[in-house]
Amino acid sequence: MGAARKLGLFLFLFLVVVVGGALLLVWPRLEGQPPSISLPQAPNHLGRANTLEITARDDDSGLSRLKATLTQNNKEVTLLDKPLGSGGLWAKGPDQVTEKVEIKALDLGFAQGPATLAIEARDCSLQGWFHGNLARQAYELNIDTVPPRVTVLSRTIHLNRGGVGLAVYKVSEPTARDGVQVGNRFFRAYAPWPQDPLARMAFFAFADDEDKGAQIKIVVEDQAGNPATASLMVRLKWKEFRDDNINLSNNFLEALAPRFMAEAPPDRQSPLQVFAWVNEGLRQQNHARMAEAVATSQPYQLWGQQPFIRPMGKPMAGFAERRTYFYEGKPVSRSTHLGVDLADVAMSPIQATASGVVVFAGPLGIYGNCVILDHGLGVHSLYGHMSALAVQPGQKVAANEVLGRSGATGLALGDHLHYSVLVGGVFVTPTEWWDPHWFQDNVDLRYQEAGLPRPTAPRP
Repeated sequence: MGAARKLGLFLFLFLVVVVGGALLLVWPRLEGQPPSISLPQAPNHLGRANTLEITARDDDSGLSRLKATLTQNNKEVTLLDKPLGSGGLWAKGPDQVTEKVEIKALDLGFAQGPATLAIEARDCSLQGWFHGNLARQAYELNIDTVPPRVTVLSRTIHLNRGGVGLAVYKVSEPTARDGVQVGNRFFRAYAPWPQDPLARMAFFAFADDEDKGAQIKIVVEDQAGNPATASLMVRLKWKEFRDDNINLSNNFLEALAPRFMAEAPPDRQSPLQVFAWVNEGLRQQNHARMAEAVATSQPYQLWGQQPFIRPMGKPMAGFAERRTYFYEGKPVSRSTHLGVDLADVAMSPIQATASGVVVFAGPLGIYGNCVILDHGLGVHSLYGHMSALAVQPGQKVAANEVLGRSGATGLALGDHLHYSVLVGGVFVTPTEWWDPHWFQDNVDLRYQEAGLPRPTAPRP
């Protein structure tokens, strides 16, 4: 073989190796899969100020650019245009990026009405004459920068500390969120009138631990995120709650501790330590579980036309009593009694105080065997310390229907019923709900002022 021929063959093989190696390196950059684009919540509306979180991803060649524009008629505004990686023949862009984009439609000069949000993501592929693969998502939405209007239909609301008020009002458009704000607590509103879907009502509580100067107002947010507020005329009657000092005996502690010792922390195993943990730590856990059970409610009044029925039994303890527990003359624990205790004969039948739906039935720490009923519109009742249960979650019950029998389960040594009422997840005094005069003056009158009927469930 001649020298020239050998040289030619060598050059050919060299080119094959070089070109082949280059192709092996470049081939992944020739992929044709475009990036993915996602929004956690695709917008339907834009208000005065909205923040969107845009995520783009490309696991092959990586991302080179992310862009977002807002278009209305002939007006287009670039909201985001961010280079992410030049790529080159060998480099790869980031696999994933997340960008937050703040959109102030009014400041950008957009008018009320339809608009298009377009998001583009381009990768570092060599496709498209080295421009990369392009992904594009377009969202048709409505620009609405006008806050909703609120018309209060309720007149002066007389409210007791630890009690409940009712606000009735109308909004000018469908809302994303509305209700009554009391201090830092929010009580959602319901729209139970099909004949007037913009009419709203909200039971709200002034909790026993609420600040005396807490502001009470209606808060509304429309579907574009525009906020609005309205004042309520509220006359608050402040009352003091009873302080009760309770001396703990060794007999009491030794009788109670075995019930909870297995649940108590390992470093709190003496009878006194178990009691303190049950009275405070376990109580807090139980209230958190209870909050989950009452987080949802039927959007209609389920208790019919009459007030709640007072349970049978002699009162033993009242609502919001401040209890300080003493052992050998020293304070060792504190709690607030968020209900009423009623004692009748042992293992007496416990009846529903109003019709509703069972949302919890079972053991609940300090409350022992417990039943919670949903009465609709954010109102729930609780029955604790029962020896036996006769209902199960999801079951519909009528007023006076037997839920179980009284007992001494949980944080109790004597047979009795612990009865609570909650509004919007907040404990309130049950006595209001047994009082026909209170119902007439504080519930029925609110509907009459608004010219609306009681919000009972529509007939099937």
